[in-house]
Amino acid sequence: MKKYTVLTLITGIAACVALCIFSIYGVDISADETTNTLINDCIGRGVAAVAIAVIILLCGYKNAFIYKRENYGKALLWCIPCLLVSAANFPFYALISGTATIDRYSILWLFILDCILIAIMEEMLFRGLLLSILNEVIKNKPLVAVIAESAIFALCHLFNLLSGAAIGETLLQVGYTFLTGLMFSFVYVKTGNIWASVVLHAVFDVGGKIVYTLGSGTFQDTVFWVLTAVCAVICTVHIVITLYKKKLFEDK
Repeated sequence: MKKYTVLTLITGIAACVALCIFSIYGVDISADETTNTLINDCIGRGVAAVAIAVIILLCGYKNAFIYKRENYGKALLWCIPCLLVSAANFPFYALISGTATIDRYSILWLFILDCILIAIMEEMLFRGLLLSILNEVIKNKPLVAVIAESAIFALCHLFNLLSGAAIGETLLQVGYTFLTGLMFSFVYVKTGNIWASVVLHAVFDVGGKIVYTLGSGTFQDTVFWVLTAVCAVICTVHIVITLYKKKLFEDK
């Protein structure tokens, strides 16, 4: 870590907080509330992503973007159970059965862009930067670093209370984001860069937010929870076996 890292981090974190506040409160760009919110989110998170990328490079963690472990294709295959968890978050059955609908197809592209930018920004900040720092601070204990980083990732979602989110809903989000944070971190560690975890993160957010943002109806039905539970169990067993065999934190 370079000697200017602390100052860089303080400056970067301050900038990110300011940009997140902007994305919450924003400015009036469109007369349509949903469109306006998505545009503000894209601006705030897009600029934040650029700022975080610069910080990562200044701190000497460029491997977060370009490093690939040996047998990268095999590492990507390892991520398939994790992809199932992200894909299961999409309301397939609710949309097919008609209990939920997507009404705003005209701004679907803007919604997807917002989800991609959220994924890029958060994966850069928490996996590319924070996990890299924790790996240096907590030497020879990569699993502890992953757990600590995932806990911080989860607790940061308490800031959603500032935008008016309900306490119960926010606490539930903190719980499941800790688990998804662990999954994204393991994918990052296994593949050696953030891009696979960015894809999984974006897919997860698209599925979880599409009805709420662009449609209406109930989508977390019995089929949704059963599918989510099955995929989560498969993924958990997969990761635990890999950890047991000590093949997650090795370099190859």
